[in-house]
Amino acid sequence: MTMRMTLMGWLAAGCFLAQSVLAQGSQIVVNDPDGAAARVAAPVSVRVDLAKLKEGNEKSESFRLVEVVKGNEATGKSVPAQFEPDAPGSRCGTLWWLMPEGPEGERRFRLVVAEEAASDGMNATHDKQQKFVDVTDGDRPVLRYNHGTVPPPKEIVDHFEKGREHPLYYARGDYIHPVFGPDGEKLTDDYSLNHPHHRGVFWSWPVLRYKGEVRDIWAVRVLANQPGGAWARPVAMNRVSAGPVLARIDAENVWKWGDEIPIVREDVSIRAFHSHDRCRFLDIEVRLTALADDVSIGGRPKAGYGGFTFRTLPEFEDRNIALHVDPQEASPRRAWFHLTGKIPGAKGTVGMALLEHVTNPAYPNYPAPKTAERVPFGKYPPWRSVTPAFPGDREITLSQEKPLVLKHRLWIHPGTVEEAVLSEIWDTYAHPVQARVIE
Repeated sequence: MTMRMTLMGWLAAGCFLAQSVLAQGSQIVVNDPDGAAARVAAPVSVRVDLAKLKEGNEKSESFRLVEVVKGNEATGKSVPAQFEPDAPGSRCGTLWWLMPEGPEGERRFRLVVAEEAASDGMNATHDKQQKFVDVTDGDRPVLRYNHGTVPPPKEIVDHFEKGREHPLYYARGDYIHPVFGPDGEKLTDDYSLNHPHHRGVFWSWPVLRYKGEVRDIWAVRVLANQPGGAWARPVAMNRVSAGPVLARIDAENVWKWGDEIPIVREDVSIRAFHSHDRCRFLDIEVRLTALADDVSIGGRPKAGYGGFTFRTLPEFEDRNIALHVDPQEASPRRAWFHLTGKIPGAKGTVGMALLEHVTNPAYPNYPAPKTAERVPFGKYPPWRSVTPAFPGDREITLSQEKPLVLKHRLWIHPGTVEEAVLSEIWDTYAHPVQARVIE
């Protein structure tokens, strides 16, 4: 199944064949106090009820926001907007757009609909047989979410499993790979000979404890000193959609103890936004709910790694992972990871900033100096992956009533960027601009 909708860049007056204003008296008011969201084209959203804003059944790929100046006069420029319903057929939901360039402070927009949709946009293709979703931006690849099992390549089988009595070959699913850069280059690594269990962008833990016994869902195989393993297995693909602003994937998985007993329900939501100036935001939310008593997760004992992880290529020119964590007394306390270098296939330097949301437990999380090879505060250890390492070498008990929610944002960009830009990327994620509908 292919979900395709369309996108244009900022449009000058007269580019539409026709457009109609929806609910003449309604406006969307956005407060961007210091203009950071406009400078970085950050995602913005507002809750809407289309039944109150418009008549008819216009297609959501035709929505635009037209900025209002001097009372009710529109500038003529517009930005694509996308309606994301709460459920199929619902007229209540969320309206998304990327904040356009403009002044700081309060700005006002009207929601309009064009008679013709734009010509380019995000696409999401669900291969139900092989259980993966491919996301593209126009004709450029963005990512693949592997819902089902990805078989290992021959070199992994030959190198690690040849002659073994119980070959499991590190097969795994429920992760994102590849993630692509501005020029279609692969930023993530999978089935590497030096760490065959590392896999693209994934969320997993070396310690999965159930009824007092520990197994390793991070390693995705049965280890020699353990009686059995644990795996994430697909249950349902609850949403695959795409439009002029973003593509969304909602998937449900279950963690199975010994590949038989369900002990954790995992719900993952992925939003991939349209690129602006060759930069892209990717938002990933993971919700973990225990399905049994006595279930907990933790990082590698005495090392601390585990949790949300971006596996990068192990070696490339000018490869660097920078860790920024503000002092404890700072307010706001900003924290991020920034991978940079000349990745093969890229047209020069490429960067990826990884941010965890301020609502994540124990924020800010980062590899602890005492467990990360005694690396000084503010320095990232010599690891081949980028990870906040939550919860370190502690264990967190999962609840059957209240899910553990982990939110992360990736910002992919070409070239080098100043730390001030990364600060604004953090600001617009931790404290997004406020938007409201007025009538």
